[in-house]
Amino acid sequence: MLDRPLKAPLVLSEDESRCRFCRLRKMACFCERWPKLNSDLKLNIIAHREELKKDSNTALLLWKALPNSAMQIWQRTEAIFHSDRLIEPTQDCLPVLLWPARLADTYRGEPGCAHPMLTKTQLSGRSFVLLDGSWQQARKMYRQSNTLQHLPCYELQADDAFPLNTFKLRRNQQAEGFCSAQAIALLLWQLKEKQVARDLLQAYDAFSEHVLASRSNHRPRHIDSLDIDAFDVGQAN
Repeated sequence: MLDRPLKAPLVLSEDESRCRFCRLRKMACFCERWPKLNSDLKLNIIAHREELKKDSNTALLLWKALPNSAMQIWQRTEAIFHSDRLIEPTQDCLPVLLWPARLADTYRGEPGCAHPMLTKTQLSGRSFVLLDGSWQQARKMYRQSNTLQHLPCYELQADDAFPLNTFKLRRNQQAEGFCSAQAIALLLWQLKEKQVARDLLQAYDAFSEHVLASRSNHRPRHIDSLDIDAFDVGQAN
């Protein structure tokens, strides 16, 4: 559905001491540990280019892990979706834009925007759109993309039955916020793909360990509780 999906990993770093693709120092490279999860989730990732340059960004993790995911770099003047898929669309075939609760409240009922908030019971069989960026970048992408403003939305809220790790790789992250990988893990949990959700959080924990090792310029320590082999059980490729 995306108009210009990426076909191959971007070269994100020209620093010779870092991996060109995962952005981490070579001694902490995560490329051999990208997970492959067995999920039916159809996910369209709209990524801000500046966000992809950050070592803590988890959009690549989602793109690598989910077999039915696609990623596109956001450009204000270029189409997001194939135009032929948006001709006189009905609400029940449009992809669903995911909003954290904090931002969903910001745009609820904004003049000129037709974006009904769906309930959990209305999500079956739908594809989803994730805006990958900071709060400020997500607002910019939304406000400057007419297509996004007319998609139905789903408000992601924390679930006590599926607690997310409170550790954050970014000091300035909103206290009530979560990163892209955590958001999609929460969505998977709510869509009843509970084991996939757990596996994605395990992958995020492993990735976080590599990010911290890269920042400290040392190799990642062994994570005894993480069964990396489990990520390959449901490989779609």
